[in-house]
Amino acid sequence: MISYDFKLTTGDKNVGTVYLPSEDAMNIPVIVYCHGWGGRRQLWTPTQVLCDNAIKAGTALVTFDFFGCGETGGDYQQMTYTRWKNNLSEIVTWVQSQSFSNNRKIGCYAFSSGSTAAFRMAAEEQRLAFIISVGTCISTHFGMGSGGPAKLLADNLNGLLSNGTVNFFGVDFGIDFLIDTISNAPIHTINKVKCPVLFLQGTADNAFRCADAKLAYDLMTNDEPYTKTAYAPIDGGVHGLDNVADKAMRIAFDWLIPLLK
Repeated sequence: MISYDFKLTTGDKNVGTVYLPSEDAMNIPVIVYCHGWGGRRQLWTPTQVLCDNAIKAGTALVTFDFFGCGETGGDYQQMTYTRWKNNLSEIVTWVQSQSFSNNRKIGCYAFSSGSTAAFRMAAEEQRLAFIISVGTCISTHFGMGSGGPAKLLADNLNGLLSNGTVNFFGVDFGIDFLIDTISNAPIHTINKVKCPVLFLQGTADNAFRCADAKLAYDLMTNDEPYTKTAYAPIDGGVHGLDNVADKAMRIAFDWLIPLLK
């Protein structure tokens, strides 16, 4: 395996890392890892196992830092999921320009809030070949300890309209973040996602993420038979699946490999 870092010259100039099976790898499938809230691109238990399995399967892994995170940096108060969706789109455009990439087989392994960006991109563009969604986040049912984004907006509307902020997961956000989060939540457009999706969901995750995974799967498969879209609950798996990483990746690659042939 070889790896190298890169930095985009467009948009938020996201910093990323490419992992390849060999230095001369060409025209191979690519998995883009979308980290979650406040995360970063560096490999941790589940993504290290993801990377190991990708390399064994002759597939590239691309990781990157969303705006506000890691080496990409930026003021997290200026983060929105539209911005993260645009970051992902820019990364996919860069991947498509690389000789190692088979542009018909670029997909995402999207974790938690990273799945919000992946589903929003997939609904707007038809460039993703697949999504593996972990700790799925398609609704506005997160941060419920403070009432969630909709309640925060309603309860603080006057102050927000006067350029005030509200604290959400330890960050002081203005009205733009809340409006974007509510009005563009993937639940509104999940029917426009046409690529196959594996909802890989730990049963010990919080109730909102468990509910979002099953809801997204039901919405995608209700009106037409998405024969390649699947829902895979993993008994005892926590939010990031780090306690069941090997089992999770076996399930993920058993599902993924036939799509990459």
